[in-house]
Amino acid sequence: MISQTIGFLGKALIPLAVFGAFALLQKYLPAASPEEAGVYSLEDLDRRFQNTKWFFNVIMAGIGVCFAWSSHALLVWLNSYFAAADGPAIFRQLPQSAIWWFFPGFGALALSYEITLQLWSLFGEREDAHLYSEWSNRKTAEQWGKYKSIDFRKALRWLSIAIVLPIGVLTILELNAHVSIEEGAIRDCGYAFAPCKVYPYAAARRITVIAGFRGRDGELTERAGVVLDFADGRRWSSADMGDFHKRVDSDLVNFLGKKTGLPINYAETAAEIPSPAADR
Repeated sequence: MISQTIGFLGKALIPLAVFGAFALLQKYLPAASPEEAGVYSLEDLDRRFQNTKWFFNVIMAGIGVCFAWSSHALLVWLNSYFAAADGPAIFRQLPQSAIWWFFPGFGALALSYEITLQLWSLFGEREDAHLYSEWSNRKTAEQWGKYKSIDFRKALRWLSIAIVLPIGVLTILELNAHVSIEEGAIRDCGYAFAPCKVYPYAAARRITVIAGFRGRDGELTERAGVVLDFADGRRWSSADMGDFHKRVDSDLVNFLGKKTGLPINYAETAAEIPSPAADR
């Protein structure tokens, strides 16, 4: 009941947050009035840009796609590069592929409009690019009403600073994250380029294959992995890195079983595995 109430409140707050954001943008980033925008009337700008907008939108969409694809490809390549620089490994695990889409996705949404206008200013007329932005604001205000009278160019710039930039920084800090499963030990290199944790096979005391983890509602989410418990109380799980899988890699299980010399145990979740201290 509580989880259902929280879910309902979360859904109800979304439209309130959207309306609140628009109200703040209208107050602090309003579009220029016709007097402030210049000597051109809206009718003059309509004639000037009515056909241009279709070409502009196509170019902007293409720039957004190129930005998202190229930045995602670069992040994936950098993550693979840092992992390979760690040295040879029998198995290598990389972070979930989805995390490399956050910056490209938000960046494409927030930056494609500005990039298109900047390219227009660079290869065309700067005044035309500026007037197009003003015309776009005034047309939106005319179509949606005064409540939506916002300087969208400034809004997107602030969005880039307040949201896209922090996401970019957090993503960069993830670039070195990987797990190298080597001949003598497991090297787990985590967030923010911190020193890698080393788990020698000789110190392992239990190896367990798990099916996943349980959410707050008790339902099992399938995220198979192999868990190693060590004599010093540490625990490593292959399910902590990479995408969700319904079945664990049998080659990885066999390799770790051979290296540790331990029998393979099974449990539904890591929480159900006894701690190494319980065996003493």
